Order: sequence, then C-alpha cells, then structure tokens
Amino acid sequence: MGLRFSSDDKPFSSTTSIHRTTFTGAPTFLQQSETGPVPDLLLPLRDYSELPFAHWTTEADRRTKELMLLQRLPSFQPRVQDIDLQSSRDRIRSPGSPTSSESSQLSKLISNAAQDLSDYEKDIHSLENVLLDLSKKKEELGRYVDHCKSYLSPIRRLPTEIMGEIFLYYQDLHMSDREDRQFREPLTRPLYSSPAMTALVLSSVCKLWHTITLATPQLWSRFSLRIRGKCGSLSHLLEIYLSRSKQHPLTFDVVVNGDGPNSNTIIRLLSAHSHRWFFASCDGRCPGLNMQPDLPLLQSLEMQYEDADSLNAFASARTLRTVSVVGISRFLHSNLPWDQIQFLRALELSTGDVGLPRYVWELAQKCPALRSLELDFDDYPPHEPAGFTSSVHLGKLESLCLRYVNWCDFCELFSVSTLPSLRKLSLYAFTDEGSEGLEEPTLDIAAFSSFISRSQCSISILRLENLQRSTVQLACGMLQHIPTLTELIVEEVLTWRRDDPPPMTTLFATLCVCPSPVEIDRQAGEIKPALPLLRRLIMEVNAEQFEVCRFVDMVESRGMLAGGCLGILKSVRLILRWSSHAKNLPLLQPLEAWPGMEIIARTPESRRYLRHEDSWV
Repeated sequence: MGLRFSSDDKPFSSTTSIHRTTFTGAPTFLQQSETGPVPDLLLPLRDYSELPFAHWTTEADRRTKELMLLQRLPSFQPRVQDIDLQSSRDRIRSPGSPTSSESSQLSKLISNAAQDLSDYEKDIHSLENVLLDLSKKKEELGRYVDHCKSYLSPIRRLPTEIMGEIFLYYQDLHMSDREDRQFREPLTRPLYSSPAMTALVLSSVCKLWHTITLATPQLWSRFSLRIRGKCGSLSHLLEIYLSRSKQHPLTFDVVVNGDGPNSNTIIRLLSAHSHRWFFASCDGRCPGLNMQPDLPLLQSLEMQYEDADSLNAFASARTLRTVSVVGISRFLHSNLPWDQIQFLRALELSTGDVGLPRYVWELAQKCPALRSLELDFDDYPPHEPAGFTSSVHLGKLESLCLRYVNWCDFCELFSVSTLPSLRKLSLYAFTDEGSEGLEEPTLDIAAFSSFISRSQCSISILRLENLQRSTVQLACGMLQHIPTLTELIVEEVLTWRRDDPPPMTTLFATLCVCPSPVEIDRQAGEIKPALPLLRRLIMEVNAEQFEVCRFVDMVESRGMLAGGCLGILKSVRLILRWSSHAKNLPLLQPLEAWPGMEIIARTPESRRYLRHEDSWV
C-alpha cells in the first residue's frame, strides 16, 4: 500500500474521494469511508519519489516526515474533541451525583466516544494492514535482491565440469566407516554415523545444481547398502543411483543380514550392472549373485565370511589387482586369477598343519606379481618341520605385514625368503611370555641379517607391534641391520610383569646416540649408531611405567647431535596409553613445544575414537 500527498504538497485535504471499484484488493475503509472522503494518505502510490521527503536523509528530516504523517490521522472527524482526564478524575472524586442535565450530556458523550473508538479501531486495523503489506513487500524485495545477487554469483560462471569436481571433493569430505575412510554414499543408515546422502542433497538445491549432478555420474557411482529383512524402498533408491551413474564404473559395499525376496531383488540389480563393477565389497552371503560372464573393469574385490567357492564367480575378472578376504582360509583354492594379483590382504586365517614358511611359499607360487601382502592369523601357525628347504622369492613385493605370528616363525620365514624390493615391513609378534615351561624365543638375529644381505633390500618403514620384554632384544638386533630405515613405528605390549623394566627402556638405549657420532664413524671397529637416517618416530607406550628421562635423552641425542652420517630426527609422535585407574602420570607438556613433537594421551575407552592416520600400507 503506497502513500501519496496532494499535488500542492499541503497538509491533508478532504476533497479527494474514491469509488469502491477504483483498485482491487483495497481494505474496506479505502473502498468507501462512512464519514466522508478518503484522505490522500491512504491512496495507492505508484512512485514514492512524489513524496516531498523522499530524499530526506537527516534526523530532522525524518522527524518532520513523521509529524506530517501524524497530521493526516485520524481519517475521520472525532466527535469527542476536548478530552480532559484531570477534570474527569476530579469529578469522580467529588461528592454528590450528576444532575439530569449532566447525565444527558455524559450519555451523549459516551455514545459519541463509542463511535470514535470504533473509527479509531478501523484506522488502527487499516494501518496494521498497510504495515503488513509494506513488510511483505520489503521481504519480497529482499528475496528478489538475494536472487539477483545469486544470479550474479561468480560460481555460475564456472564450467559444469569444474562444478562437478567441486561436488566430488565435497563428497570425499564425508569419510565413511570403512577402515580406509574412503567415501561411500550410504543408501541405508550407517550403524555408527549419520547418513550423508550428498548426491541427493546437491541435486535438490536448484535446477542448475540438479543438472550438474545428473551430468556428473561419478557422484552416483559410490555407495554402500545394508540389506536387512524389509528394505523395499532400498531397491527403488538403488535403481535411481544405478540409472544416474550411467556407464561410470561402480564402487560399492554391500552387507547382507539375512535372506529374503528384497535382498534377492537388490543383489540381482547389482548383478545386472556387474560389467561396470570397479570395486566390490561383499559382507555375508549374497543370494542371487549371478554376474555377467565378463568383468572387464573389476580391479578390487573384498569378500568377508564366505566360502572359497564364492570367489569362483569372479574368475573372469581379467583386470583384478587387489583382493581382500576375511575369514576365508582356503581362498587360494578358488579360481581367481591369482597370477595377476598385486595387493593381497587376508585376515582371520587358519593354516591348519602348515607352518608359516610353507604357507607363504604356496602363496608366492600362485601370486608371483604381489607388491603388497598382509596376513592376519586367527590360529597361530605351527612351527615348520626341519625338512622344509624351499625358498620364498617375491621379486616385486614392497610391503609385508604379518600379524599374530610367533617370533620364531618370523625367523624361520626370513631364513628362506628373498624379497629384493621390500620397503615396508610390519610385524605383530606373539610369544608365550610368562607361561610356565616355555622358553623365551631364540635370539636368531643371524637369520634376519642374512635375509637383508641376501635380498639387498632397502627397508624404509618398520612397524613393530606388541613389543614385549622377551622380544625387545630381537627388535633392537633387527634395527642394527636396517641402516636405510627412515620411519619407525613401535607399540609396547599392553601388560607385562611389573618387576621387570619396561620393554621401551631397552629400545631407548639402542636408539640413543653417544656424544660424538662423527668421531665414532672414524674409528675402525666401533659400532655405528642404529638407524642413522631415522627421520620420523612413532611410539605407543604404557604411561604408568614410562621413563621420561630416558625418552628425553634419546630424542635430544638424535635431534641435537646430528652430523656426519647421522640425520636429524624431525618428527616424533608419542602416544601415552594409561589405564582408567592410573595415577602419577608423566608430565610431558613442556616437550610439546619442541619442533615436530606431538603427544597424544588416551585410555582404552578412548582408543576407538583415534583414527589410524599412519597406515603404513
């Protein structure tokens, strides 16, 4: 609703009248005034520049405008002109009663006042409508300006391809529950995190973004789904993603919890697009899995808790390079193209009566192209019989990870292995420390030394987990034979006999450098410092028995006494692990000021909230 003054810009004139059909949607009081002509103040205004105060900006001008508006109200001639509240209060407080003449006058005044109140109420209601209309127009104008600004936004000038890359980067920010943290669009609600259906969200922002998401099939090609009893809507959602991903290679994780018609439908939908599978992860039995004869794009396969025969369905995957199996001990008996596999990860294995050297030898015969091998044993392999003399040779193997294996088995494996390309080594040593009648492992450092000499490999990253008192000497002996090591990751065993020194004490002594490394290098026959090229050190220790002084001496010796053949230690991450009832924990806050020093404290309960960012594989 606009405001308009008369043409001569004088105060309100009552000469303007308006017919009820002059404009549409006007309030009742604008269509026809019961008391006479409608004031100029309430007429619609096409151009606010007609107002004499349209360009006033000072405070005085603003006040003058308000006074001029007030002069145009009320829109009627008040019937009760003289209002004297003080006189009326005095009359009420005075004794006596009104005369008949006063009663007649007051009754007429009350009647006129009632009509004035009604007219005032109409004016107020009309002004409220005007305010509402102005507020609505202000809000609409604000939205219109926002739309104009959005239309002028620089992001609209970006090519569709660049916007698609930005959307993909936004997707990658939503890390999944996977161990490698790679993104998967959760088509079903994840167990431990909130759903982040980024593709659907981005496509719902506006028509432009919807068009861009449809033109970026990769946004729809990475997803995860958990099949439960009733999941009828999941098949419809899966169809949307399969359709919008077009012919882009598919990366997906599927977890099957129970059979049923819906699960069969979903598996059949995925199987119909098996020619597009690039990364497939299946957890549980997958009913109705009937893939096409050829799997031309499949490069990575993960299978959990199936039998070895289930792997035969992927025998035609001629581009398969990475295989991960969990709980499938006889996986080598399947018809997968093992001769072309480069990355193999097998967890929760049981070797039966076969020892570790023979098991790895059989694996090497089938997988000669391996570059990375990770074996995690559920049942500890038995000791190899003395008659086994075959050698294990994997010329391309760069990463080797063995978990839950006895130290003696490590020595047996190294004694028959040749790995010339080995760069990363991770060992989780198991011993029967503390058990009665069992001997401590033999310090067979010669086997590892011969392995290094025979392989001529340059190991740069070493990870030692579950380090115990009986095995720390073995670990320290290994360090003396790996001069090329640049990164060392060590985890101390969770518990040990309290009357024994902590395992890390021996390691500190081995890593500590004497005051004159340059002079020692010049003396023939002297032992050179261990790990002269060490740049990064990660240690997870028990806080209750942690020897701060020895740790500080070791770090200072490697950081301050660098020179000659000794490189400087540039990065140290110390993870302090303490029990919930621990007391008198070491105070290491001053060390955090050292360049490259990072200290993390945790309890067993908080461990699951720490991400493994230092994955060595």
